[in-house]
Amino acid sequence: MTLAYGMPTRSEIPTVITSRLVLRGWRSEDLPRYAAMNADPETMRYLDGPFGLADTERLVTHLIGMWAIHGHGMWAVEERGSGEFLGRAGAYFADGWPGVEVAVSIRRDHWGHGLGTEAVRASLEFGFDQLSVAELITSTHRDNAGMNAIARRLGMTFRGVADVGPWRASNVYAMSRDEWRTRTTMAGPSFPRERENSVARPSGSSRPLG
Repeated sequence: MTLAYGMPTRSEIPTVITSRLVLRGWRSEDLPRYAAMNADPETMRYLDGPFGLADTERLVTHLIGMWAIHGHGMWAVEERGSGEFLGRAGAYFADGWPGVEVAVSIRRDHWGHGLGTEAVRASLEFGFDQLSVAELITSTHRDNAGMNAIARRLGMTFRGVADVGPWRASNVYAMSRDEWRTRTTMAGPSFPRERENSVARPSGSSRPLG
């Protein structure tokens, strides 16, 4: 049998650059570094608990595939100056989610420096600039002080407690496109401040998944 080849199918993952971060597509060398994050009990305290390299690889292939299917997904996060892998951030949606969610997980040794806020803000801006959504949400455990603080800092409104995917009784915050435009226009280029308050230190991870 002689094979005939058509044009290849490509899935483009945009790169987003902030003042301190690069949000980019995943690379094979990210897997052991992300697996080390996912194996840390404190990082995974409000998620599904620690898991290893095999499950991390399955998760990353899922996150990459979302870009092809939905046009959005979760980026790998690296430090802009050093290129060091720091975690993941972006927009996520699956069955059982009440909307497209912006979420982040930053390496524990980098908590408390505003990087989670910076990544979620970039995810909000990308979502409202590039996606056909009227609203973006985030959900987190009620005891996750870090992620609850990030949502409030960015001006997201507490919408109530709901089951989100496999997680029961999550705090759900939301922001509409109009609210985003109003807040960013009024605040100007300084929105939001880049250093997190110390209350955000208990966890730098929000859902989904890991």
